[in-house]
Amino acid sequence: MHYAPPMARRNSQSTWPEAPAAEAPPTCALCGREVPELVQHHLVPIIAGKRKGLRPQDLPTVGLCPACQQYLHSTFSINELATELNTLEALEQNEQVQKFVKWVRKQPATKGVKAKGRE
Repeated sequence: MHYAPPMARRNSQSTWPEAPAAEAPPTCALCGREVPELVQHHLVPIIAGKRKGLRPQDLPTVGLCPACQQYLHSTFSINELATELNTLEALEQNEQVQKFVKWVRKQPATKGVKAKGRE
């Protein structure tokens, strides 16, 4: 029996779709930790926005990890969040937030962090 070499392909490029690029885990805008899922934090709280006649979907949001979101809402009043801490820059410059962020960055993202604010 005679052996025939395999025939060369006419089109050497694969017709298979490319594998999707691996997505990086989401990163918290406040503490910078990579977490499995982010929470959309309304920089102007929904209730304060409604008082101004704004719809919730029109309010600015930022992606935060659940620990940062919980900390902000357990530490600051709706009024403080609406008037003083309604931008990411204002949050980053707040001394209390800076202390919390310094601590939470040391915590593993997989650990369920319970953030305690005011009692």
